[in-house]
Amino acid sequence: MNGKLNLKVYQIVLSKFKSHCHQGVVLGYKSMLSNPSEFKQWKEEKISARLLHEMKKISFFKSKNIVVGRESDLEDEEILFGEKEAAEADRIDFIFSSTWKQKEYLEYFGEAKNLSHKDWKKKTRKNVKAWNQRDYYFKTGINGLVSGKYNKLEGFLIGYVVNGSATNNVLELNKFLKARQLFPSIGFIENKKSICSYPECYSSKNIKDRKEIILHHIFLEFDS
Repeated sequence: MNGKLNLKVYQIVLSKFKSHCHQGVVLGYKSMLSNPSEFKQWKEEKISARLLHEMKKISFFKSKNIVVGRESDLEDEEILFGEKEAAEADRIDFIFSSTWKQKEYLEYFGEAKNLSHKDWKKKTRKNVKAWNQRDYYFKTGINGLVSGKYNKLEGFLIGYVVNGSATNNVLELNKFLKARQLFPSIGFIENKKSICSYPECYSSKNIKDRKEIILHHIFLEFDS
């Protein structure tokens, strides 16, 4: 974008676009719950596939001229011009895209992780370790978007709460982050707000190279 005024307008448009993506996730989740299954027993990839199906089914994204897809390949310069194979590309769970006034192509990415409040056992007798899921949410989720493999993307996080409540999982995540003494580089998950009347939506303030990075976190509850 050229010029301060155009940049300001673009930032407003981008913010509204991100908000629509968050709303679409929540509406897709609500559509999932209208035709329930044993979601808490599912792996995150299967939950993501179902969420994508529901998001595509509802009319919201079409009304906002947003296209949503899953498992987007992130092809870097080493793949495009170097020796790295395309099969080695990093992937992120969701990509949301739109075009503003046929001038600016907008992209926003979502990374999803399963979360548990306590250790538990699936019907298959497989043990689920809550600490491991929190560690994964931090390493490949929060850290991935702040300073890791996704740091050049505009992205947010989706937590699939398969054990316990969203509130309890947020408390445990913040305890986990506090124990690692990462503040202020990695901020606590707070600023709870409702999106489409769904209350379990938060944000965190993070710092990279003296720049503030706001991450949004949407926690979808499946333990009921």
